[in-house]
Amino acid sequence: MNTNLIDNYVSEIGRRLPGRTRKDIEAEIRSILQDMLEERSQKAGKPVDEEMTLQVLKAYGAPEKVAATYLGERYLVGPRLYPTFKLVLRIVLVVIGVLAAIGLGIALGHAHSPQNAVETVLTAIGNFLTSLWTSLGILVLIFAIIEWALYQEGSKADFKGLPQEKEWDPRSLLRSSPSNQVKLGETIAEIVGACIAIIIFTFYPQILGFGIFSNGNWYIGAGNAVATPLLSPAFFHFVPYLTVVWVLTILLDTILLRLGHWNVLTRFCAIGIKIITIGIAAAMLGGPSLLALTAASLSPAMGSADAANTLVNMLNLFIRIALWLGIFGSVVEIIRAIVRMVGNENLAPLIGKG
Repeated sequence: MNTNLIDNYVSEIGRRLPGRTRKDIEAEIRSILQDMLEERSQKAGKPVDEEMTLQVLKAYGAPEKVAATYLGERYLVGPRLYPTFKLVLRIVLVVIGVLAAIGLGIALGHAHSPQNAVETVLTAIGNFLTSLWTSLGILVLIFAIIEWALYQEGSKADFKGLPQEKEWDPRSLLRSSPSNQVKLGETIAEIVGACIAIIIFTFYPQILGFGIFSNGNWYIGAGNAVATPLLSPAFFHFVPYLTVVWVLTILLDTILLRLGHWNVLTRFCAIGIKIITIGIAAAMLGGPSLLALTAASLSPAMGSADAANTLVNMLNLFIRIALWLGIFGSVVEIIRAIVRMVGNENLAPLIGKG
């Protein structure tokens, strides 16, 4: 019996199932397949071989179809993604809650009367609920798109653009290896992170501000005083290029979720994105300071020009170290991708090979 084929097939089904029931369903399917192989072997009067295993797997059905019979109804956020959705939602709620609490504390510190304090609290609650609903809507939309991408696995379009069922080939299991399988959690986290980056730097750059109130207290974030951006115009010059990288990353990750595995073409695309990222980081390193804060703007808040100058130098050094680490990480990822492509037995075809 070709156990590698059976293991890969069951694994392909299992990764589409909820974690709570995955092991039981995998064991059930494995048992059914073994019975089918034994019965076919007895009828044919010969031991189980690879060809017989392929025939049984093809008769049993494509992994996504088999998994769908255990998943039930369709959802905006289905059972496969719901645990990850809850985790991300909790993180978002904590971040929004902490930021709202900080903002409320700063605002109450500058309330001049009890009536003003009540108005401040009511305003803060309204802002918190607005932020909550906006974040929830964006999060649901992101996961709904991911759910749609996962649900579309195994289909293709004909020349008229209509959905058309693609015949599943069990031999594709022979091309799948653990190093080529897409990691669901990491891929979703990357999509969410890229979406958050686009939203913040494109629509809400003002939340990354620094300001000083009339009493000398300073704050980071949105406030009632005129703020100085934390990031300089030199940084925002690169935002359009970074946005292209983030959009390409989202598109590639969505495709990977649909495929379920890496192939040579997707690895080439990933390498291309990493090369662009390295180029942007190198340009940032060679350009003006990405930090808008200066010793002069920090001195009133810190009470010392020397301390302010030291802090600015440390922040600039931190940014440069982060950029170098990003370049190093991208180079490592490119090397890994090349090694995995070279180790692929079927490197020549660029599409459909894992």
